[in-house]
Amino acid sequence: MYRYVMGSGGGVSNLLLGSEELGSTGVGRWNQDLMNAVNANVSGVANPLNSDETVDQLDFQASKSAKIRQDVTLVAGTEYTFSVWARAASGTQPFRLRYYDNVGGSGGASAFTASATWSPTTGRYEMTFTAANSGTFTMMIQNAADAVSRRIYFWGAMLNVGATAADYIKTTFIGPSSPATPLMEFGDNFAGVTAYYSLRRFTIGEDTNAIRVRRSSDDTEQDIGFDANGDLNSTALLAFVNADVDTYTSDFSSTEDLSEINGTGAAAQSVGGVDDAYKFTLTGAGGLAQKTGVLSVNTFNVSLEYYIPSTNTYADGILIRTNQIGDGSYQQSITDAWTSVNIQDWDILTGSALRIYATDGGSITTAADNDVFYLKNIVVTQTTADGAVTTFYDQTGNGNDATNATESEQPLIVDGGSVVTMGGASKAAIEGSTSSLALSTALTPTNFSIIHTSEGTGMVANINGYIRISNYYRYNIGGNDYISSDSNAAQQSIYVGNRNGTTLNLRRNGSEMASSPHTSVTTALNITTIFNRSSIYFVGKMSEIIIFESDQSSNLTGISSGMEGNINTYFDIV
Repeated sequence: MYRYVMGSGGGVSNLLLGSEELGSTGVGRWNQDLMNAVNANVSGVANPLNSDETVDQLDFQASKSAKIRQDVTLVAGTEYTFSVWARAASGTQPFRLRYYDNVGGSGGASAFTASATWSPTTGRYEMTFTAANSGTFTMMIQNAADAVSRRIYFWGAMLNVGATAADYIKTTFIGPSSPATPLMEFGDNFAGVTAYYSLRRFTIGEDTNAIRVRRSSDDTEQDIGFDANGDLNSTALLAFVNADVDTYTSDFSSTEDLSEINGTGAAAQSVGGVDDAYKFTLTGAGGLAQKTGVLSVNTFNVSLEYYIPSTNTYADGILIRTNQIGDGSYQQSITDAWTSVNIQDWDILTGSALRIYATDGGSITTAADNDVFYLKNIVVTQTTADGAVTTFYDQTGNGNDATNATESEQPLIVDGGSVVTMGGASKAAIEGSTSSLALSTALTPTNFSIIHTSEGTGMVANINGYIRISNYYRYNIGGNDYISSDSNAAQQSIYVGNRNGTTLNLRRNGSEMASSPHTSVTTALNITTIFNRSSIYFVGKMSEIIIFESDQSSNLTGISSGMEGNINTYFDIV
């Protein structure tokens, strides 16, 4: 039997405030995201402990992000139990208890189904977890993942130390009650999103990824999510993309795999007390040994050992360079001794092949009469790379991810070892030139709102329905073009296309782009890709694309509020 205790008892404390005041919002209290209503003190519904306290009614919007939440401070390594009584207004209703670690960016959730009854021993739902970090945690009573609008009664929220829910302890509020700063996450503020592709987190605490990235050094792929602030996890992104990858390691014990120009090569040679070396013999002026395809436009470390006999007639050194003069070169000239070379952070601008020339007095030899040099232990290591987006994940949970397996059509998120940014800011962006990402399922809305942040020439959709940004902002629906001039397309901007019935509005940074809305639109948009329209590809940068299959004009209230205000505040556009 659960006891009803005011304050604390038996050394147990309720770490949540306002355990029966779930509708009280503000700093240090319960805050609401996407709730239709939170009605306190519902009459006619007795609480489970049959005390004189009334229960609270939570009406969730049709969003998996609908919730109430409260921040608490927890200690790493400590086990906690989060509990609450819940009762469905009718039938049965699912919901979730969740927590989110705002320090480490991790979280957890437990799903439950509330029945239409409760008592001191039934209808109390609990989840137990161990804090991975010390700091602020967000505790949430949240709608189920099916994103259905529903009504549930709650009472007696509690967070206590220990592996089980302790005897219930009622708490009240202390401290300020002014409104808390709203979450910057878009999905915590606006419901009904059909597809959400963004380099910021959609909702607080949801365990989602933003993108899947292929690194150019070895074509390995990895998912990249978000940090504790809800930004793209650039630290993890760069650690993956710029991981050292050996693009070539020689083994001359039996086979030589270099190619030669004006010379011949042989493996398994012995010289200077060393076996299994590679021997290059000149047969003409400008002789060289090379390994093709091991370099690219990025940064590399190259190490090797060489041996030059002093008995050569002309060749008294070697020159290490690429197949392009502009990449620089490294001259070596020690004879009659195995000598190590370590080239660090070689910035390759255009080359793709590692070349070793025979030299005479520092110049590439102009004569050849069977002079030789020897090589061993060649290692080429790529230290920076490009990161290409193979998948832009739909964070709504609808699974409509945008993908492309063709390397040449994948936009970049890391260019030459650095994260791409937009508008001179620190926020990450995806950059394309001949890029295209196809949706898993085509979207064909009649009424819609499409919002994206971009810089340059961008595309959303395909064939008979597309959005384009260049020196104009352009919609094509059913083969008809609707164009608005935009001399600022090269600047970072928020673009919105909104359709309600037969009226199509085009907006940039909160303002109408045309003198009057386009009308008489009767066909549906056909969205099959983002970043391209048929053979016209995305050229520029984008950070976020949000698609609604419904008219959202009531939330499009200008650059200082509503959807555009939320985007502007996060990306700092105007």
